[in-house]
Amino acid sequence: MRPCSDEEFQWIESELAELVSGEDPNWKGNFVSHLLPSQFQVCAKILHRITAKYENIDNPLSDQELAILRIPPCTELRSFVESRRDSEEAPRIRWKALAELLNVPFQPEICHEWFRASLSDPTCWPRFLYGPDEGNLDYEELSEVLSILRPFAGEQKCFLRFATIPFLGTEKPILFAGALDEVVDFLKENKYQFSPEYLWPSDRNWCLCSDYDLMFTIIGGPQELISALLGSDTLEALQVTQQTRIDSYAPMPKRPRDAHESR
Repeated sequence: MRPCSDEEFQWIESELAELVSGEDPNWKGNFVSHLLPSQFQVCAKILHRITAKYENIDNPLSDQELAILRIPPCTELRSFVESRRDSEEAPRIRWKALAELLNVPFQPEICHEWFRASLSDPTCWPRFLYGPDEGNLDYEELSEVLSILRPFAGEQKCFLRFATIPFLGTEKPILFAGALDEVVDFLKENKYQFSPEYLWPSDRNWCLCSDYDLMFTIIGGPQELISALLGSDTLEALQVTQQTRIDSYAPMPKRPRDAHESR
């Protein structure tokens, strides 16, 4: 892939909804419209992977040590992770399975903060779970996304752009052009910390955004593409719209068990 002028990015930048500061009294959240141009009314939200950590299961502290260090036992989460250790997907843990465990609605605006708010102690998460990564699809997920995008890209040139912030103060280029099939090798060879922030083809028929601050990737395009992403066994995705909130302050809807108990 070859560096190219950042002018190629202006069609996206000029089409994004105006971003309001979270400190502004009129702020009502951040939305998909802040990531993708308005032409993409049908989008998929790909949830970045969560994996199990077994260190604290294989080498557990004693009850006395837990008490002295004031470390919560995290019984429910530990049991859940341990019970899935022999599953075909291990060490992967699906967002949907965690949502069922923690009574979190598996809905388009789901975010990591909903899980944290539902844990008896948020420190349980890093003891038994890793991820989801911010701004980064792992190589298996990215390879799957690219394989699904390939029929929609054809032989045309594609553009790949990295987020600006990690490269502030450097002279490294952040926008490149080349074939879609070059992307994975290009990322591996250059050892980039993040996935591309944006990826799109010359005809602008689809667009991918992995914002460096978010734990999911948004892709807009024709319904056929979105359906293929939603139907992938490798990916875990939900359909969203331009009006779907993407910030961690999105209110969690009433949870299934809460609704049942209020009857």
